[in-house]
Parts: sequence; C-alpha cells; structure tokens
Amino acid sequence: MDRFDRNIRFFGKDGQEKLRNSHIHVFGCGGLGQHVIQQAAFAGVGEITLLDDEELSRSNLNRYILARHDDLIPGTPKVEIAKRAIALIDPGIKVNTIFAPVRSAEAFTALQDAVIMVGCLDNDGARLVLTEYALAYRKAYFDLASDISTEGGLCYGGRVLFTGAEYGCPVCLGEIDLAQARMDLENDASRKDRETLYGVPTSLLDEGGPSVVSINGAVASLAMTELIAYITGMRNPHRFINYRGDLARVTCNMDLPAPSCYFCETIKGTGAAAGVERYTQLSR
Repeated sequence: MDRFDRNIRFFGKDGQEKLRNSHIHVFGCGGLGQHVIQQAAFAGVGEITLLDDEELSRSNLNRYILARHDDLIPGTPKVEIAKRAIALIDPGIKVNTIFAPVRSAEAFTALQDAVIMVGCLDNDGARLVLTEYALAYRKAYFDLASDISTEGGLCYGGRVLFTGAEYGCPVCLGEIDLAQARMDLENDASRKDRETLYGVPTSLLDEGGPSVVSINGAVASLAMTELIAYITGMRNPHRFINYRGDLARVTCNMDLPAPSCYFCETIKGTGAAAGVERYTQLSR
C-alpha cells in the first residue's frame, strides 16, 4: 500500500481498498477516455473493462496521451493502447478489452457485469444506449463530453453528468439530442453524413470537430474526482458539472430536469423489460 500512501491520507485505507475492489467500464478510449483510464490506474482501481471499436489515426496524436509515436497507423486498436498503459502504471490491475462498438453483442455481455459505467463518447446514439441501459438496470453512469464551438463566438469546455439514484439523466437535462441520436442509431452512414460537428464543417477536418488535449484533461479530471468520491464513499457525485474553459469557470448546474422524462420515469428500474438489447439488432 506504500504506493497509495498519499491517497490514503486523503480518503483513508478503507477508501483505497474500495478503489482496489472496484470495477469500472470505460466506453470510448479516445481523447477523454485515455485521461480517465490513466487516472483510474494511478488511483488504484482494481479492474477496468475497456470498450472501443476504433484504431489509432494520425489526427489522434495531438491529444491521445497514452499513444506512442511509433504505434502503427492504422492497425493499433485504441483498447490495446490503453491496456498497455495500464500495465506500465500498475500491472496488478485486471484489464478486459472489447474491440467492438457499444451496440454489439460483446458490449452488452460485458454490461451485465457493470456496476460503474463511464461514457467518453461523442455520439449521441451510443450515449443514449448507455443512458437507457444504466437507468433500466440501475447502474451508476458518468457521462463525459468536451465541446469546442466557433458558432457565434469561440466557446469551449465540457461537462460531467452523473446518472444514479436521483431523478435526472442526460436526456431530461438536455444533454442528448434525441433527433441526432435517432440518426446515429439508424446506421453508420447517417452518422457520418453530418455536415458540421461542434460548429466546424467536417469537410475541413480528417475526422470530427476540433479537440485538444488540455480540455479533455480538465473534463476527465473533474469526472475522476467525482468517481473517486463515489467509490470511496466520501460523498455523492454532483449530478451536473459544467466546465467553461473560455471563462475559466467550473460550476454545478442546478437546473431542474425536464418533467415527465420517459427514461427516468418509465425505463428506470425495469431491467430486461426495457428491451435495451434491441439496439444490437438495429446495428446490423
């Protein structure tokens, strides 16, 4: 336990043991996910399941903190990059890798064992699937997002949402666009057909919108602090943390969720009756 001495001074030996006995599922091993994975390994989380279906690309190298300059492009799965980094930090951590999309049979099999889910995705369809699953089966779900918008002036930052015991989810808090989610869930082509992302034409970029390492790191650090507080029992996570990097400001969003949320009121706690597994069929 010597390596965790400074942790123990903060949240105690019992808290560190809770971290070592914990298992988190990280969905998305990209710019946000790699910060979360690295910090979880340093914190001493005992088991980490990684899920991502993409390989490293050259445009990732400005922000993927676990990637190396000599990683094969293409040909290096992001889950393997993360697994390698965890082993270098703490080989005692158990790592499970799933090189598959969220809407796959492999992902849903892994979800059956999930207790704590961390979503680091930029696709509203996949985020909706995780939200619905977390509510149906009463899983703790941290949903992360970073944003850079140039529409109407430069605005950048991100947010962390926690879906747990209290009322409120990314849908009724206005952080999932259901129309966009439906497009994402129809097929891969509809997802790739967006003309703009974060206010920047995708035709001007290799993939996606603007993204930089420091903004991802700030959002991931806020999320990891909430995750550590939750696992160790220090306190309950805040429901909605908003980070505005352009204003150098972090706030707790206290807005009330939209009333009569279908997901919070109808789906929550229904388990298999919610039929979330139908999304694996829609992906075919």
